[in-house]
Amino acid sequence: MVFVNQVSEIVHGICDTYHGSPNKIIGGNSFLVVWRIRETDQEVRAKIADMAMMSFVCITIEVQKSNTLAVYRFHPGLQQRFPNFRVTLGFGLHCGWAIEGAIGSEYKIDASYLSPNVNVASQLEAASDQLGLWILLSNYMVKLCSDELLSYFRMVDNVMLEGSKKTLRLYTLDLDHSRVSVKPKLRGTKKKARLWTSDFDIVEILSEHSDFVEMREPYSKEFFERFAVGVRNYEAGEWLVARDLFLTCHYSEVVWCFKCFVLKVDSADGLRVSDGFGVSDQELCRNSHSPERPVDGPVLALLEFMERSLDTSISRHFPKRAPKSSGWITG
Repeated sequence: MVFVNQVSEIVHGICDTYHGSPNKIIGGNSFLVVWRIRETDQEVRAKIADMAMMSFVCITIEVQKSNTLAVYRFHPGLQQRFPNFRVTLGFGLHCGWAIEGAIGSEYKIDASYLSPNVNVASQLEAASDQLGLWILLSNYMVKLCSDELLSYFRMVDNVMLEGSKKTLRLYTLDLDHSRVSVKPKLRGTKKKARLWTSDFDIVEILSEHSDFVEMREPYSKEFFERFAVGVRNYEAGEWLVARDLFLTCHYSEVVWCFKCFVLKVDSADGLRVSDGFGVSDQELCRNSHSPERPVDGPVLALLEFMERSLDTSISRHFPKRAPKSSGWITG
C-alpha cells in the first residue's frame, strides 16, 4: 500500500497539472487517467493530446529522480530477485469515446468509464511490457497529436488486439530511463491556466528539457532509419530482407573490430593476411566476428515472430527470449 501511494502521488499530481483526470487504481498496480476532449477545434485537441503525452514523460522522469522510490533500488530482496532493479512504469495511450457515469448502489458508488477504448488502452499497457517499452500509443492517438510531436514517435508494429476486428499501428517514444539520476528536488509548481496560453509551446518545452534530451541521446539516427526500413520490408512480406536489417539495429553506431583486416597483395601467393597497421589498402573484416545482439524490444519481438512463422534460421544467430503471455496478436 505504501509503495502504491508513493507512486500515486507522482502520477496524480503530474496528470492533474496537465489537465488530466485521475480516475481509479485498477488491480492495485494500474492507474486510469482520462483527458476529456469536447472541443472540435483541431489545435485545442492537439494541445490536449500533447499534454497527455507530456504528462507521461514527466511522470517517468520524476519516478527515476524520486528519492523516495530510489530506496527500492537497494532493497536486498528485490536486488536478489531482480538484479539492477529500479521502479519503472508502463503506459498505454489511446483515444476514443467512452460513457462516463456513476456505477454502484446506495452502499457504494464509483465514477467510471465504460468503453471498448478503455480496454484498448489497458491492452496497450500490457503489450508495452512484452515489447520491453515504457509506452505504447495507438495510431488514433498519434494522429491527434501536433505535427511537431510526431517526429519523436517510432512506429513499432501493426497488430490486432484481442477482441478487435481492426488492426492498430503501435507507436512508442524511445527514452532510456537509466540516464536519469536521483535528485533531491523534483517537480516544480506550474499554473494550469498557463498551459493554455499561446506562448506555452509544449513540444518546445519538451525538446529543451535536459532530462528528456539526455534520455533520447543513446538512440542514433541510423537506428531509427534501419528500423523504419526493416518494418517496411516486414509489412511488404520481404521477411529475409527485414531480418537482415533488424539484426543490425543497434541504438548506437556499431564499431567494428579494427584489429582484423585483409591486406591485398598482388603476388603469386594471392592475398596475404596481415595483423598490423600502417598500410594503405585495408579491408575491415566484418565476417570473422559475431555481431552484437540487438537489445531493442520491438526488434526482438519481430525477429521471433518471423522465426516462428518461417524457417529463417534466426535462432542460430541469437538466443531466444523467454516467452511471455500475451493478450494481443501481432500481424
